[in-house]
Amino acid sequence: MTSLFHFYGTYLAGLALNIEPRSARLLAKYVGQGVLQQAPQTRLNWHSDCTPVYPIHTGCSDSDINNLGPFHCKLAFTYFPAFGEHKEAVALSANCFDGPALIKRPAIQLSKSQLTMVPELLTCQPDSRFARTMLNDVIFKARYHHKVQLMSEALFGCRLYVYQNTWPLEHWQALCQCWLATCYALHCWQHGQPLKLSGSDWQMQKNARVQHIYRRLCALYPKMIKTPNSVSRERLWVSLIGDYTYPEPLESDSKSPRDLAFLEQARLLGRITKAGRIQAINEFKQSHWYKFNLAACYHCHWFAQQLSERGFTQFDTRQCLGFELV
Repeated sequence: MTSLFHFYGTYLAGLALNIEPRSARLLAKYVGQGVLQQAPQTRLNWHSDCTPVYPIHTGCSDSDINNLGPFHCKLAFTYFPAFGEHKEAVALSANCFDGPALIKRPAIQLSKSQLTMVPELLTCQPDSRFARTMLNDVIFKARYHHKVQLMSEALFGCRLYVYQNTWPLEHWQALCQCWLATCYALHCWQHGQPLKLSGSDWQMQKNARVQHIYRRLCALYPKMIKTPNSVSRERLWVSLIGDYTYPEPLESDSKSPRDLAFLEQARLLGRITKAGRIQAINEFKQSHWYKFNLAACYHCHWFAQQLSERGFTQFDTRQCLGFELV
């Protein structure tokens, strides 16, 4: 899925479900943070009591599936496997939505030439049962698991990033489909209800606000594809968001405020010196950046266990932040 969609698509889905704008924007930032951590942050020299902090890698920028990146991070975050599921991708009938109908077609899988290193059972599939199980893991454990309770919003945002990445970048129908799935996931998260593991009975067709925004998004996205640069595409997103809340501010340079917001908050709360020393570790652990990385670390360990239980012990996706997590 596109980098702009992770933030703005999630933000818009939250607004469609009448989530308070500030909460919707924070969750969207958690989802978008996965994009910002795709490349190793070599300049980050933070440390506490001489123990370095290692940001969690959430994927590689190149498109080669055989280059899984450090700690096999691409497998955990970018090409999340369906473990051999063979079913058609979820599509909504044009009878449910008056907008452009989503084309029902076979699930997209990697070609055999791309599977020289990755077993075929680990192919990614849009909206797989296992991807929904991953989201349900947060919804269930938020009720009783102490570590999950401490970071439940960050963990759900992190996993929404993984979930959205199961859709391809090939055409706008996939984006509209992914947006509806994001609405459904947020609806379940709001109400503490697990997602159904299959089927398109999302009850979203009963939500007039979701229908209206869905039609607008489907009508707008062809323009996004034809737009020449990312800044112009972002302005299209901002314009759509602005119809439902205050417009997202854009800067004249290449970085908008959200790109550095989590890092700057962590720097301020932790009173991090120029040499990288974290002077206020307890306050640092209250930052959104730390909570996201804690959530990403949890996801890496959880997924490594899922792989191991299925016999794929050659892919160890575990990562560590470097110092004691809680």
